Amino acid sequence: MPPSVDAFTGGDACTGADGQPPLVNLLARAQASFVADFEARLRASEIDGLSLAHSTNVLRHLSEGPRRARDIVDRCGVTKQAVSQQIAHLERNGFVAVGRDEDDQRARIVSLTTKGECAQVVVGRLFTQVEHDWAERIGAESVAAVRQALTELLGEGTAC
Repeated sequence: MPPSVDAFTGGDACTGADGQPPLVNLLARAQASFVADFEARLRASEIDGLSLAHSTNVLRHLSEGPRRARDIVDRCGVTKQAVSQQIAHLERNGFVAVGRDEDDQRARIVSLTTKGECAQVVVGRLFTQVEHDWAERIGAESVAAVRQALTELLGEGTAC
């Protein structure tokens, strides 16, 4: 029996009509690989109670100082509920402190604790390690070319 044709790619489940793996599949697998590698390194690190989502959705937005929770939501592109849950988790685990904004008592201000600052350093180191290992596997020029191509494809506003 011949393999079935994928309606989206024009090929089978693993290749497109041109015989190449669909780009969307490669991008998804690359992201999953990066996340798995990063998460494994994070679990093996000295930091407990932290995930990639906490790092990318909340902690990275606090590197320049305290921010309103609403500003973090606006910057990270996930739901208010998801960010609120992540902030609550980070607060329970001692990574952030949450207080009221003196200018608007309805608003919450989120700031890093000393533990949160240390976590940012570890997370930065782990991101660098994963990228370095990828560069070792495929070459620094290839990593730079992928970064450049994706930046051009996604446009100027994709620096974050």
